[in-house]
Amino acid sequence: MSHIHVCLVSEQTIPNILSTDFFKPDELLFITTVKMEALKKTDHILQALAHIGQGFNGRSQKVVVQEDSLLDCKRKLDDWISGREGAEFTVNLTGGTKIMSIAVYEYFKDYGSRMIYIPVGKNGFLAPFPKRASKEFTQLPLRLSVSDYLAAYGLKVINQKKLAANHSEAVQRQGLSEWIVRNYEQIKPLLERLSEKLRKYRDERKGYHLETTYVPQNDKEQELFNRLGFLFKGSGYAKQLSQSEIMYLTGGWLEEFCYNEIAQFKGKGIDDVVIGIIPESHGRNNEFDVMFTKDNALYTVECKSLDQNDDKRAEALYKIAALQKDFGLRIESFFVSTSPHILRDGQIKPSIAARAEQFKTTVIPPHDVVHFAQKVAERLNIGRGND
Repeated sequence: MSHIHVCLVSEQTIPNILSTDFFKPDELLFITTVKMEALKKTDHILQALAHIGQGFNGRSQKVVVQEDSLLDCKRKLDDWISGREGAEFTVNLTGGTKIMSIAVYEYFKDYGSRMIYIPVGKNGFLAPFPKRASKEFTQLPLRLSVSDYLAAYGLKVINQKKLAANHSEAVQRQGLSEWIVRNYEQIKPLLERLSEKLRKYRDERKGYHLETTYVPQNDKEQELFNRLGFLFKGSGYAKQLSQSEIMYLTGGWLEEFCYNEIAQFKGKGIDDVVIGIIPESHGRNNEFDVMFTKDNALYTVECKSLDQNDDKRAEALYKIAALQKDFGLRIESFFVSTSPHILRDGQIKPSIAARAEQFKTTVIPPHDVVHFAQKVAERLNIGRGND
C-alpha cells in the first residue's frame, strides 16, 4: 500500500518539511493556491527536502484550489484521488487557509487518514483525527541547519564553500577576539586608527602593506601591535596585511567574537551557526555577520564596532527588519554594538529600545558585549531545558 502525505501549502514552509521528514512517505500531495504557486512555496519545500537528503523527484503532485471554496477543494480532490482510494494517507493540516483545512479534513476523514497539526513555534504535533489516535504531543526530531532553513524559503547560499574558511579563521583568532573585547576601552584609539586607514582596502584581494606612525598610548595598545604581528621599523609599525586581516581589523573582530560565543552552545541548544553567510534573495546579496538556528527557528546577529558616528540613531535596525521579511515567521535578531550613541544615562535609548522590540531584536549595548554568551543563553533559555 502506497503512503501519501498530504500537505496544505502556505507561506510558512517548515511545518510541511518537518512532517514529511517524520512520516517519510512514498509520495507527496500538495494542496496549494495560485498565490502560493506564484510565490513558489511548493518548490521551496521540495528544494529544502532535497537539501536534507529526501528528494521527491517524480514522487510529488499538486492540486491547485480556490482558497475560499469548499466545493472547489472537494471537486478537485475527487478528480485527483481516482485510482488512489486504497492508499494510506497522512495529512498535515497546519498550512493553507481555514477553508482549505476544513475541506481537507472533511474529505480525508472518510479514508481513515491520520491527521496532524503543528502548533506555531513548536517542534511536534497533535493528532485531531482519528479519534482513537494518541492525544499526546508527538515530538518532531528534525532540526534544520542554517542553509536548510534558508532553502525552505527559497534562499540560496552563494558563498557556501567559503563558510568553512570563515569558521577556521574565527576559531584561529578566538583568543585574540576575546582579548580585544575584554580590553576594548584601552585599545579603542588604536582600533579606530587602524580601521580608518584600512577601511578603503577591504576589497583588495592581495591585501595591503600598512605603515603607521601611531604611538601606543599604553601597554595594551603595545600588546595589540605585538599580537597582530606588526614590526617596529624606524619611526613606526608596519605589516603586510591579508584581506582577511583587513576585514578583521575593520570590524571582523566583533563578528568573530560573537560567532565563537554562540558556537560554544552548538549541540547544547544551538543546532547550527555560521559566520559571514551571503544568501541570495530577489537578486539581492546581503551578507550576515552571524546566523544560527535553534529548534527550527532562525536568528541573526548584526555587529557594529567602534563608535558608529555615522549611525548615531542605530538605523541598522531598519536593515534587520527589512531582511527579516525574507526568512519566515520564526526569526529573531541580536544587535551587538560598541557605540555609546545608543545609550542615554547608561541605558539603551527608549526610541532604540522600542524599535528593537518592534523588530524582534535584542540589543546588546557596549557594557554587555563581553557578556554576550550569557545574554544569548538567558534570552533563548539555553541550559534550562528546551521545548
